[in-house]
Amino acid sequence: MGLSLRKFSFSTNITKIKHKFLEVGNMASHPNSTCFYCDIIRKYETNYPARSGAFSADDTVYRCAIHSQFQCSVCKKYHHFSWLYWCPNEKHLICGNCNAPVLHPLSFWNTTYTYSFHCRSCNEPHFDLFYSEFQGKHPWQLEKEKFTHTVKGVKTDRLKWSPVVFRKGKKIRLEKALTIPNTVLQIRKRLGSAKFLSPLLNQTEIAQTDVRAQWEQNSKQWIDIINNTSPEDKGDLNRQLIIDPAMWKLIGEVNGLTVLDAGCGNGYFSRELASKGAHVTGVDHSKTFIEYCLEKEKYQQLSVTYFNLALEDLSNLDDHHFDLIVSNIVFVDVLHYTLAFKELSRVLKPSGRFIMSNLHPAFARIGSLFYRLPFDTPRNEERLYAIIDRYFDSGGTLISWGNMTPIWQFDRTLSEYSSALKDAGFLIREIVEPKPDNETIKNNPRHLAFDTDRIPFFIIYECIKSG
Repeated sequence: MGLSLRKFSFSTNITKIKHKFLEVGNMASHPNSTCFYCDIIRKYETNYPARSGAFSADDTVYRCAIHSQFQCSVCKKYHHFSWLYWCPNEKHLICGNCNAPVLHPLSFWNTTYTYSFHCRSCNEPHFDLFYSEFQGKHPWQLEKEKFTHTVKGVKTDRLKWSPVVFRKGKKIRLEKALTIPNTVLQIRKRLGSAKFLSPLLNQTEIAQTDVRAQWEQNSKQWIDIINNTSPEDKGDLNRQLIIDPAMWKLIGEVNGLTVLDAGCGNGYFSRELASKGAHVTGVDHSKTFIEYCLEKEKYQQLSVTYFNLALEDLSNLDDHHFDLIVSNIVFVDVLHYTLAFKELSRVLKPSGRFIMSNLHPAFARIGSLFYRLPFDTPRNEERLYAIIDRYFDSGGTLISWGNMTPIWQFDRTLSEYSSALKDAGFLIREIVEPKPDNETIKNNPRHLAFDTDRIPFFIIYECIKSG
């Protein structure tokens, strides 16, 4: 049944409330639900009344009349109460569309800012209704006459509550006002999909020795997982089904080429390159990985050379030596990525190519999540959409997936990667966001269907030397 959302407008005499109706489709009324904003304020004001939430624009959040929508006296449109201010001279409400506000950094209740409007009539600043209520200057608080009204059978008193004394919020820096917690990260922590053992840290706060030590502990577990879950000499399922097919399409013919596998891990990609006729060198900062690769080389004898080196320092390798450099989901784990790009540029021939796959900076960062309803569903089609927060937050987090030893994972933006590549002397020739084909999805429905065909979790850059 279609219901109506009731809204209110202040007249010149604010004790006379004009009731306005707006049809909003399947609007529901929950008179027994407390108001969303009243509940927030009650956490800070012990004597604040709990009003019924009778109005919702989204069938999710219910609000009382005071925290609903009001009509602007200029444009006559209805707006969220915090997008309006009260002019005491004109006795009118005016919205932020008709008089553009500025963001005023102030800490009060659960928020870090208010909207400040320069009133043309009063020639002084006024604040939005939310902050006005905090101060005790909301027009319903200033009104002397007793006021009550009933909406859909719900009795709503006028705003009787007021602070004991006039007060102001705490002034804070704009940078602090704009910094809010990563809501997606909070959801992920509640779900327990991963263990977060550190906050997001700037890379200058993280030691390279710590990054290497964590991966040294992790690499043996990674080798065991791959060997137990994948066919011989293959990567994990994401590499097998999504990343590697796209990588090989970009790489093309490698017979006779000198190739560097930068961050070779267990060496499966190095060995596949060698089996196709390439002269391969594999490097990794994990001693465990390199020892494993050398053991494999003893009986496979593919003439692959391996070095235990960090990508930030490839001083063992000659300048302009390689025709091709590949790096397969490595830079999410590299601390000094700008130095690593410069080293890779140094050892690549002027005519060479650098092909790098990585977690997608937008859709596979720590602060991203596929929203599910219900959240415990195993069905991928019940993932409603991807949610992303704090995309511009850049740095490293110590994180553990399942029973894996914690490792440092680094979130960076697309522009940070492209800028670092440019500074290292690379030009991005092509970007690929790999997507499995329908036949692969059909044969691997649980891992791929209604998921990897919707958003890209990975990205591949094909780069050439500039000039």
